[in-house]
Amino acid sequence: MDKKKLLVVCGPTATGKTSLAVSLAKKFDAELVSCDSRQVYTGMDIVTGKELDSRETIEKLRLSATHNGSDYLLVPYLFQGVPLWMYDVVLPSQEFSVSQYEYLAGMVISNIQKNHKLPIVVGGTGLYVRSLLRPMDTISIAPDSALRKELSFLSRFELQEKLKQLDLNTWEKLNDSDRNNPRRLVRKIEINLSQKKLLKNNSKIDSNVLLIGLTAPLKKIYERIDIRVDERMKSGALDEVEKMQSLYGFDIPSMTGLGYREWREYFKQEKDSGFQNAIIQQWKFDEHAYAKRQMTWFRKEKNIHWFDIQDTNAFLKIESLVRGWYTKE
Repeated sequence: MDKKKLLVVCGPTATGKTSLAVSLAKKFDAELVSCDSRQVYTGMDIVTGKELDSRETIEKLRLSATHNGSDYLLVPYLFQGVPLWMYDVVLPSQEFSVSQYEYLAGMVISNIQKNHKLPIVVGGTGLYVRSLLRPMDTISIAPDSALRKELSFLSRFELQEKLKQLDLNTWEKLNDSDRNNPRRLVRKIEINLSQKKLLKNNSKIDSNVLLIGLTAPLKKIYERIDIRVDERMKSGALDEVEKMQSLYGFDIPSMTGLGYREWREYFKQEKDSGFQNAIIQQWKFDEHAYAKRQMTWFRKEKNIHWFDIQDTNAFLKIESLVRGWYTKE
């Protein structure tokens, strides 16, 4: 049997992806690889919904890596008897991009396959999922801090003109949002000015991939999101936000994520229960919008086998599909 296979469980938030992945992992001797852009941050646990029944790690499986000059230590947690990777990879104050995720998760996946086990990628960050399936060369170009500092003195108009001079074709392909976003303009210029060969990214996934997507009517997903937000508030989400903002403030990328950014104004004034309830409602609305965007993103991906979580036989159907795929020579 060919063990070099990769199972992906994806879909919008609050559809039970991790629960399904754990059940499948126990049946097929698998290990989980989180695919969530927020769960990579240490200390950001409750708000991001890290699924952990303890903080027990599996030290014997630890991996170390160096990527673009930064060192990483990857240690899986033991979750319901299953190894779970890609939680707590960096501090909230550290930058983390799709390039780093592609490299590190790719290394983890290759290691799991080398040990003759099935890697199950689970999560809803569409760009991260796509990076593993179809790695993009340009994301392996390391940020050039010196160039970025130089470009920081240019106006938006000057950045636009510079990109036009460098690569008019790239400029013409940009939408209005990108053309007026200095950060994206700087990245396009950075890519075009790179004199290095595009890095050969050794994390490129060369596997037989099966994609499972979980879905439900949006109204049902919204209901599940609301329940989950309320549960996270009861579990101490606000205390976690207060701790993170006292350590890092709200101006770093990790603190702009859902469940954190909504509280920014809350800590600037006298605490008020009415204001708190309004923020909680805004958090729910923002999660609703995110789920809708996720569905739009994943619907564009071909080859996803979709299952409605309201179908009481969904798990049996998924298990049958996975078994047929995994045991096929």
